[in-house]
Amino acid sequence: MILAEPQRTAYDLNFQLLGFPVRIHPLFWLMGFLLGYGGGGQPDGFAILTWVLVIFVSILIHELGHALMFRRFGEAAHIVLYWMGGLAVPGDDAPRSSWSSFSSSGFGRRSHTPGQHILISFAGPAAGFIFAAFVIAGVFASGGSVKPVMGRFYIPGWEVELGGAMEGNRNLFVLVHYLLQVNIWWGVMNLLPVFPLDGGQIAQQLMIVNDPWGGTVRALWLSIIVAAAVAAIGGFVFRELFIVIMFGSLAVSNYLTLQQVSGGGGGRPW
Repeated sequence: MILAEPQRTAYDLNFQLLGFPVRIHPLFWLMGFLLGYGGGGQPDGFAILTWVLVIFVSILIHELGHALMFRRFGEAAHIVLYWMGGLAVPGDDAPRSSWSSFSSSGFGRRSHTPGQHILISFAGPAAGFIFAAFVIAGVFASGGSVKPVMGRFYIPGWEVELGGAMEGNRNLFVLVHYLLQVNIWWGVMNLLPVFPLDGGQIAQQLMIVNDPWGGTVRALWLSIIVAAAVAAIGGFVFRELFIVIMFGSLAVSNYLTLQQVSGGGGGRPW
């Protein structure tokens, strides 16, 4: 479950954002293109490029939330975007091992209290939710609306109507739809109690307060059960191959980690 940062390449994009070093691995762009192309239907070139732009901005904002919380607790951080999504890693931008996910915080050198760990983990999804709120506010300010609706299988969603000069602008509608989809639903998925997602790290911190070793084992069992359930629902109910592959691989990865933690015996979950 502890993955290393991707090695540097000659094609990395490097810049600074609010004082945080940011590095974008070239496979990040490939991952974005594949997700956009395989997102259902037959998206046109503009929709795919819009999707890549949206996940770049959204994951960067998510990781910036983590990094700002690291700074709040007196530690520097740097951000890496790569094929798994994003990392916010404590310390300078020298490569090191870190918790990893399509959007996750990393904990490395400095010891934080459980409460600080939880705040660092939650700061990423929270940044995305706040950004989505600004997008919705912008839609309303233009004379449009965002209405809650009940989607397929009673899953809540939204119906966007652009107003004013933006009414009927398909390209802008696609942009708004993608921004809400990524910053809301990816944020919710990230809060599932599955390692190494932010929700998995929060669950672990809550469980190890009184029982460090047993709490870790229980958190891993919870992660395995939830990841397997989400993979099954994604396959049998939603027919989403991406969800099956992602959460199925997380279930296997967590089981292997559990074997290492418990010395091969699997431990007692509760």
